[in-house]
Amino acid sequence: MMNISKTVALIPVRGGSKSIPLKNIRKLGGYPLVYWTAKAAAECSRIDEVYIATDSEPIAQAIREFGLEKVHVIGRSEETATDTASKV
Repeated sequence: MMNISKTVALIPVRGGSKSIPLKNIRKLGGYPLVYWTAKAAAECSRIDEVYIATDSEPIAQAIREFGLEKVHVIGRSEETATDTASKV
């Protein structure tokens, strides 16, 4: 029996912020803030797949436009996108 395992990264990114709404798609160094995290994870040779969970369609669309092959957008429920939600 072959044991095939993958290493995945999960990056939670919410649209709501008390201080700066949609801060994750604000430009930093010419790219949206979330781009830098997504790019670093996608370029890591030890990570096979990157999943970015978001509750925001504008953030999801921005991530899709990055064109990073290993990066996938998944939905994030309202309950898991709060200040007090556990990331575990």
